[in-house]
Amino acid sequence: MINQCKQWLSQDVLPLWISKGVDWQNGGFVESFSLEGEPQDVPRRSMVQARQIYSLRIAMELDLCDKEKALKAIELGTAALIKNYSLPSGGFIHSATKDGVAQNTTPDLYAQAFALFGLAHAYAVIPKIEYKERARQLVQYLYNERHLPQGGFTELTDKGVQYEANPHMHMFESAVAWMAIDKDPLWQKLADEIAHLCLNKFIDAKSGTLAEHFNADWSPILEGGRFVFEPGHQYEWAWLLGLYQNLTGKDLTAVREKLIVLSEQFGVWPERKSVFDEVWSDLSAKQRSSRFWPQCERIKAVLQMGLENPSQRAGYAKAADEAMATLFKFFETPQKGLWFDTWLESGEFKIQPAKASSLYHITGAINEYVRLRPQL
Repeated sequence: MINQCKQWLSQDVLPLWISKGVDWQNGGFVESFSLEGEPQDVPRRSMVQARQIYSLRIAMELDLCDKEKALKAIELGTAALIKNYSLPSGGFIHSATKDGVAQNTTPDLYAQAFALFGLAHAYAVIPKIEYKERARQLVQYLYNERHLPQGGFTELTDKGVQYEANPHMHMFESAVAWMAIDKDPLWQKLADEIAHLCLNKFIDAKSGTLAEHFNADWSPILEGGRFVFEPGHQYEWAWLLGLYQNLTGKDLTAVREKLIVLSEQFGVWPERKSVFDEVWSDLSAKQRSSRFWPQCERIKAVLQMGLENPSQRAGYAKAADEAMATLFKFFETPQKGLWFDTWLESGEFKIQPAKASSLYHITGAINEYVRLRPQL
């Protein structure tokens, strides 16, 4: 399976996404491809620019693409991210056209998280001081204008202010990415605060599940006395808390394992071996459809935990193999090197463009699988 992963990325995915998915003329990365393999002329999210920087860094480290070309694409993408999406406040807008004209100017928290993430991965391979300074400006903006007295940050949407776990997870991911490459205490300050919020507010003390949507006091929004959790995000939080644990020495093994075990027991469809999109906090399935990305996060989390837990290693290795086999079903598209996004409950794959933002999940999962699976 490891060779299959590397071959698919190096022969089918990266040649297509580097040749047609990089805007070599205007800079930056395209938003999506039609399933026939043609780039779509639609607004490009700042998140896509950031995620593609990461994907190309991983491809370089796995030695699956031309490093010189990948570095050039990362430099172009980072320049486009800073030039086309920056606000005077220090924040970043949601989307712009290929020509750099602002489209959706909302500085949503999700976009801020990924801008910080993209800058970290660009700085890791091209250590320009301007990348770090721009990242510091972004964090200062968040603390100056978006910080909550109860901890965390506001999410801004067209529906107004919201309180969400998911953008905080990606902000945590970005802070941890910076911690791994730079000693500035600002990154750990941000990571520590979000870890505290996750452990004390996002994770429900009674069920051990991690809620998604909150009231202003960080109490979960309830529907009929229960809240929604996403198994994919539980895997993702578990993996990120593992990275944070390795960097700080704080032992979070028990809470990480609980998140994974609950997702394994109640978030995976046994017959299809796919991770459900949503589950209620009473542990009954809410959405039996499966997007591709929870399969990716399952791979990362179970491999990491398997290495730490020798007595359960065989079970975690089996789960990783199962999730990777399921993930490859999403790659059976008319044009090689693309993917379906959603496996419907009916058993069919939803027909829609292949989003560039998906590659970040896929390369992340394959990177962990290639590096860690042989050790289990």
